[in-house]
Amino acid sequence: MSGDPKDPEYDDTEGDLEPGELMFDEGDEDEEGAASAEEIQEAAQAIELVTLPVSCTNEGKGAPLGMGIQRFWAQELAEAGVKAAAPVFTAIQEQNGRRAPALMIFREPWTDERALEGINRFANAKFGLATDMFAQEEKVTLTARLVAVRPGPALETVDTFTAETTAEQLPGEVFVLTQKIAAALGKSVEKQTWQEAFGTANVQAIISFLVGLGNLSALQGRCVPTTSDQLLSPLMDALGRAPEMDVTMQALHAMTDILIAGQPDQAAIPLSVQALSIAAQKRKTDQGAWHHLALVLRRVGDLGSAVQAFQQAINLGPQNAAVAAGFVDTLRAAGDLENALKVAQFAVENGNEGPMVMAQLGSLLIENDQFDEAEPFLRRAVEEGKVPSAYGDLANVLWETTEEDPKKLKEDRDEALALLGQAIEQPTIAKSTLDILLDLHEEEKLEKATVLMLRAAEKHAENATVLRYVASMYLEGDEPSRARPYLDAILKLQRRSLDDDAFARRAILTLDVDSFEDRYDQAIDYVRSGDPQKHLAAAKFLREMIGRDPRYWQPHLMLALAVRDSEGDASALSHLNDAVRLRPNDAEIRNLMAAILRKQGRAREAVEHLRAVVAINPREIEPVVNLASAMRDANMFEESRQVCTAALQMIPDHPEFKRILDSLPPPRQRQN
Repeated sequence: MSGDPKDPEYDDTEGDLEPGELMFDEGDEDEEGAASAEEIQEAAQAIELVTLPVSCTNEGKGAPLGMGIQRFWAQELAEAGVKAAAPVFTAIQEQNGRRAPALMIFREPWTDERALEGINRFANAKFGLATDMFAQEEKVTLTARLVAVRPGPALETVDTFTAETTAEQLPGEVFVLTQKIAAALGKSVEKQTWQEAFGTANVQAIISFLVGLGNLSALQGRCVPTTSDQLLSPLMDALGRAPEMDVTMQALHAMTDILIAGQPDQAAIPLSVQALSIAAQKRKTDQGAWHHLALVLRRVGDLGSAVQAFQQAINLGPQNAAVAAGFVDTLRAAGDLENALKVAQFAVENGNEGPMVMAQLGSLLIENDQFDEAEPFLRRAVEEGKVPSAYGDLANVLWETTEEDPKKLKEDRDEALALLGQAIEQPTIAKSTLDILLDLHEEEKLEKATVLMLRAAEKHAENATVLRYVASMYLEGDEPSRARPYLDAILKLQRRSLDDDAFARRAILTLDVDSFEDRYDQAIDYVRSGDPQKHLAAAKFLREMIGRDPRYWQPHLMLALAVRDSEGDASALSHLNDAVRLRPNDAEIRNLMAAILRKQGRAREAVEHLRAVVAINPREIEPVVNLASAMRDANMFEESRQVCTAALQMIPDHPEFKRILDSLPPPRQRQN
């Protein structure tokens, strides 16, 4: 069973490594992401049974399979009512010049001393399962020992389970051992057969699934034992052989989320998207598969494909609140408000009662000037789900009431202010609340709105968006200096966006420098004028501003443009390096750097910047053309060929990609 391409060789890191850590998983991770450190610690305290990593006594062969069996047991026993964990042991080692967790592969049979050390990582564990596996091409031997923790440094053997089996019989034997282990713990497995437990009778699909499950355990232990292609391959093989296996799909959901978030190699994202796309096609009635594909496509910026996947998902069940809300949100992000409204109405008309969907429908009706129609949906969103955005939207509807009776008018507006007060006290505050409060402060000069804005800053002191709104309230008023404490607070936050950072720095310059906005706008006009004398004047002012705040990114970019003609590309590149360090997601900076580097004959360095541009604008063609061209200039012929080939699959006969492809030397022939 070793040597299979779906059974990658894991590095044996059980040696002279620094002490590391362990991670564990009980098989209940969802699509929303990994648990917090506090949640992991809390779960660890509740563990009663530790299924230790399977020791692969035939020189480490079959490690991924062993990890899959270990995790399968933990998951099945957890379903039977045993609080079980399948820990992954890691140690820190040097990998490509950096320290990273490496998977520990055990090759020696478990001893009491080593087993007790692993079990004791879980303070309240009462039992451990120590398993040795000897894997050969035609035979696998499993010996599992259930041990109980006794007072003092001792273990007591409760029972021993042994199976000597062929690959064909392995799933059945693993399931029988599961039943026996559960029985020894006073529990019973509800599933009656191994086919029911795995969801298929296809043995090879099950073995591939177990290998893939082992790969997933390694990833969740923050180890990357092989490439994304090899990590995904076993699960895709299992899915191809037995699409009906729900457990395979669950593992694929978790693995692709980790790969996309961590990007262990450059192929992680496209391979994950491809895997989810294939899975959705094979499981056409699996709403979860289409939904996950849609979420990933949106995450990587492909809104068009995301909309198509969401359409498939919602057709399988418009009552699913998460699918409907995600679809509406994606259409809004794409600027398609008309279809966003249609989807929200379709979902509600077909029985979707999700508070978020109600809130979205109400918001879209407001944008369509249907205030009266929006009110009942927004009220439900507030009352049934306390949806943050619904508070501000409902307050907006009530404030803009069409009531002419002064008494009713006052009642509506009093309710609106009460809603805004409630919104501020919620754990999360939405932009809709801040927008109406700022409008009431600026347009209505309403003191109550000002008080509520200040209360919002007090309640949500770690929210950069709230601080930004309050700062804006003062910056646009008669006392701009009162914005400074909020601007300083933004810059002290550990978590703030690049836009929030830039806003705060520019606003502080506005407070500190006379006529800053006018002088800065003039400097930008000078930079773009093409007049050498104006370039000099602009450069002088920009250097002065950089001296005041070297961490405000935009003056670095403008200075690079101002001095490029007079001081040369090397000087411009120096300033661009400062700019990109402060603003790594700006395509203009990256493109300009790439252009200069290519001009200097440094095409390989340009490639890295162009990769970033493609990531920033994944649906635009020009950045991909530039990337393929730069790869060719850097003699990265195979990489350029891959980019062009992939692009031509999406856009057949595109002349630029065909031209670059035709200019590449013939592919190298592989040596046998």
